[in-house]
Amino acid sequence: MPAVTILIVDDDAPFRRMAAELLAARGFQVVAEAGDAEQALAEYARTKPDAALVDVNLPGGDGLALSRALAAFASHPRVLLTSTDPTAAGPDAITAAGAVGFVAKTELAITDLTPYLGA
Repeated sequence: MPAVTILIVDDDAPFRRMAAELLAARGFQVVAEAGDAEQALAEYARTKPDAALVDVNLPGGDGLALSRALAAFASHPRVLLTSTDPTAAGPDAITAAGAVGFVAKTELAITDLTPYLGA
């Protein structure tokens, strides 16, 4: 079975590297990274990943708006929102954005991400 493909969207390059290593160690395949919403949409169009790990706070548009934009695509990815602020996205905001959930950045390493990103 092929690995779930992932797009990582975060303006912090060291975090993207760490997240890519974490996801790869768990059997996911990171196919693209982006530092802002505009670049994320371009990378999504280029790679069509199964899922995206998206920071809530992005330059040039927040992660909630990006999640809504990704959800508008017919073959939209599952979007897992993240932030250093564990209260950055409540349940109503997550649902309204079309995302599958929210995990604080400090919890990513200890959370089973499969229910969010797929198996």
